[in-house]
Amino acid sequence: MNRTFMKHELAITSKSRKNIPFIVFLGVFLFSYCLVILPNQETNETFRPIEVKEFLDNVHVEQSYREQKGYTGINVMSGVPVYATNAHYDTLYYAMLTAYEDHDFNRYLRLRTFYLEGHMHAFIGDPTLFTESPMPRKDATHLYYQTMLRFDDYLKNDYKVSYGMIHEKTGLQVLQNILLNYGMYLFLFCVIYLSSDILVRDRQYRTVLQGFPLSWYRLLNLKTLSVFLYSLLVIMGLIIAGVFVVSLQYGFGSFEMKVPVMIAQQFFTLKDYDVITTAQFLLKSLSVIPVLAYLFIRLNLVLSLLLKNEWLVLTVSSLILFSERFYFTRTSRELFGIDISYFPQTYFDFGKIITGEKNFLLNTETITYVKGIIVLLITILLIEGMLIIVSRIVNKRSFYQTR
Repeated sequence: MNRTFMKHELAITSKSRKNIPFIVFLGVFLFSYCLVILPNQETNETFRPIEVKEFLDNVHVEQSYREQKGYTGINVMSGVPVYATNAHYDTLYYAMLTAYEDHDFNRYLRLRTFYLEGHMHAFIGDPTLFTESPMPRKDATHLYYQTMLRFDDYLKNDYKVSYGMIHEKTGLQVLQNILLNYGMYLFLFCVIYLSSDILVRDRQYRTVLQGFPLSWYRLLNLKTLSVFLYSLLVIMGLIIAGVFVVSLQYGFGSFEMKVPVMIAQQFFTLKDYDVITTAQFLLKSLSVIPVLAYLFIRLNLVLSLLLKNEWLVLTVSSLILFSERFYFTRTSRELFGIDISYFPQTYFDFGKIITGEKNFLLNTETITYVKGIIVLLITILLIEGMLIIVSRIVNKRSFYQTR
């Protein structure tokens, strides 16, 4: 009976008039991102050959003028050896341009790393970086250390460096960055959308449901399991399809590539950083998706029993998912006088927890991987208790009763 009911639920979910257009939209969005947005997306490491050639032309003109006038020494006013500095940049940028145009990305990366090692302050002081950030220099320093750790890994391990690796556009790197940004929210919204009507839709087909001699609580559990499996199938399908399409363009990447993580908030130097492998990051991130998916499915059941309207369930559950966005600032370390590390919404974008990014943003050390798992599990237990209580108050007869 349980298996029959599961098949019945999976069939209804997969053929839903609400879900099919949503899945199609996700597919269109996925391929649009992989084939249109990503190839045209610039990063801080984007190399612009035309601008570099213009820079070199200007340097050559200035150098010729200085040679003609004899201005090849130290500038009396500033004390800067302008001619020698220009010669240095001319040699370095020309070498980078040649390596880039020859697709010799290993050599290009060594030259780029050499430049960054000697020009940290120029990198951090770049006015085009983090223009909307309240702490631009702190964020630029953070990006500098992450970039250096990443490049150091590529060079030490003798990877065959590609354009995609430098710009973090290989399949695994794109997945990593998605999980570090808004990917978790997208996946969880998929779960919320797919599970928002698993109870309410049956109010239209009460006679069909009566054919299954199941207790109310067992029925709720089987519905949870069916939409849980379907949601994970959709999410994994999106991930596999996305990684496959991106890998065809920029390569797959390597599970051994290092991901910079911040382990402390003390010195704001490389001492506060460490690295983990891409495999470790993906394993920790992806393993939390089932936990969060189960949490929101059970929450949607509670809301369905109380609200009896799928769109209200979708709205309320989505507001809970994005609730942190309503109060989050770079100084919001407490909520109602309680450390935010004790609130489950802090851990919905779990990728930032694994890398220490959220600790960095808030300048705290209280948000950890282990605490996140504990808080989420406690939240599930609380929701489970609420579901037991509410399902006894709103039983099967009262829920399916129509006015």
